[in-house]
Amino acid sequence: MRAILLSLELLAVFVAAPVSLRFVHLGRGKLLVLLAVTIGCLALLRRDPTFDRRELGGRRLLRREGRGIALRSVGAAAIIAAVLLARGAPFLDLPRDHPRLWLVILVFYPLVSAWPQELLYRTFFFHRYAGLLGRRGTIAASGIAFAVLHVVFVDPIAMALTLPMGLVLAHRYAAHRRLAPVWVEHALYGWAVFTLGLGAAFFRAAG
Repeated sequence: MRAILLSLELLAVFVAAPVSLRFVHLGRGKLLVLLAVTIGCLALLRRDPTFDRRELGGRRLLRREGRGIALRSVGAAAIIAAVLLARGAPFLDLPRDHPRLWLVILVFYPLVSAWPQELLYRTFFFHRYAGLLGRRGTIAASGIAFAVLHVVFVDPIAMALTLPMGLVLAHRYAAHRRLAPVWVEHALYGWAVFTLGLGAAFFRAAG
């Protein structure tokens, strides 16, 4: 019975809810929904006696993981550049045309977007559903759910890019079960998106 309830919960929270938000005109309010859900899930984790709170940290791992994070971030930037080239889209349009907005995004994106998403789709997701899905199943489900979250964006390239990104981050999280390294890596991916030229389209789509 517990497995059925967890399965229904997963589908409701990580599939049905994001898809429904695609058709609700909340504008930037969608970010507030993300933050509210994050606060709720964080509260559940902190009240759960089986949750290892060390999973919320991991700063010491950053030195060991740094080289891999840097290499994967460079690879992500190369993929983004290739997408822009294939689309014939301009490079660096956000920092060039809207430098103040670009700087604001660079400052706040890691805090109000990358961290909440990694808490939900890695820390909470793995703690809640790993027993149900197993290690490989949880990695796959986490990556797919992360891509589904981005259905709220009008541009379909969002899901196309976030699926492999989500799978990579889920795989790395499964390896060490610490939040900080995947948070930093996610933030670097986001900085590449907003800096190179896809960010402005995502920002408008989110509204």
